[in-house]
Amino acid sequence: MTMDSDSPDHGEANGPGERERAATAAPVRPRGGRLLAGLALLLALAALGGAGYLYYELIHRGEARTMAGQVDALRADLSDVDQRFAQMAQRQEDALEQFSERQGAARAATERALRESLTEVARQAPPSTGEWQRAEAQYLLRIANHRLLMERDVEGALRLLEAADTVLAELDDFALHEVRARLADEIAALEGVEGIDLQGLFLRLEAAKRHLDELPLRVPEYLSPEPPPPPPDDGFWSVLKRELSGMVNVRRLGAEVKPLLAPEEAAYLELNLRLMLERAQLAAVRREQLVFEESIATALDWIHRYLDTGKLPVRRMQDELSSLSNVDLTQPLPDISGSLNALREVLRNPA
Repeated sequence: MTMDSDSPDHGEANGPGERERAATAAPVRPRGGRLLAGLALLLALAALGGAGYLYYELIHRGEARTMAGQVDALRADLSDVDQRFAQMAQRQEDALEQFSERQGAARAATERALRESLTEVARQAPPSTGEWQRAEAQYLLRIANHRLLMERDVEGALRLLEAADTVLAELDDFALHEVRARLADEIAALEGVEGIDLQGLFLRLEAAKRHLDELPLRVPEYLSPEPPPPPPDDGFWSVLKRELSGMVNVRRLGAEVKPLLAPEEAAYLELNLRLMLERAQLAAVRREQLVFEESIATALDWIHRYLDTGKLPVRRMQDELSSLSNVDLTQPLPDISGSLNALREVLRNPA
């Protein structure tokens, strides 16, 4: 019962006044929550801005780089196209140049064939007497130059020049005045040259070779025939001297002792002499003065050392080779090509 009576009082204590006190005594929410909410909002906005910036970088900047790469690729393609056009232009220029060269060669061949045809037509006509004589004079002049230059035959060249001048004189052509003037100078120049008879020189050496087997070898002095002894004297001292001279033989060798050739070596000496004379012949034909002189000198030395110089054939061979060694092969010759060149000029440009 007591608890029941006390219940109303307790209920009254929990009335409106008590609730006001309880509300007054309840804690109030602080203002720091608002700050946190604002900070979170700012962070969200910053994250949104960063995401937008990244999106801009990825989208717009990527497109810009792609466009720049495409522009570079387009420029490279354009450069490649320019190079191809340049190569095509160069090939076209080379082809045109080759075509022009072929055309020029074909035109030259055509002109040459036309000239040859015209020349052949002109040749079909029989030559006149004057043309035959001009051709004969040209042939004589050409042979004269060959004789003088290749064979150094002054006499033969002179006779050929005189024959050519005679042929030209028969033509009585004033256009040949320069040719005959040059011919006169060349004939005078050849007449002043002391000619060398190469043919005679060659034949003299050939004759010397033919007589090599007739040359006697040098023999020892003890085999040489001794002079006949004087009539014997029957005196005592003469008899004693003869007896002693028969027992002892004294010889004085004041000169140099020269070696003698064995009989089997004589054939080699003859062969060497023959080869040396043939060498001199070849040097004479080639106008090699030094080789010619050395060959003759070597042959003379061998003859003096190994042959019997007291015999007449050996002395004749020495005299012949000594006279040949004085021949001058290097004598200068005049130029006789002026008349030939002048005649060729007249034949190329007839009046």
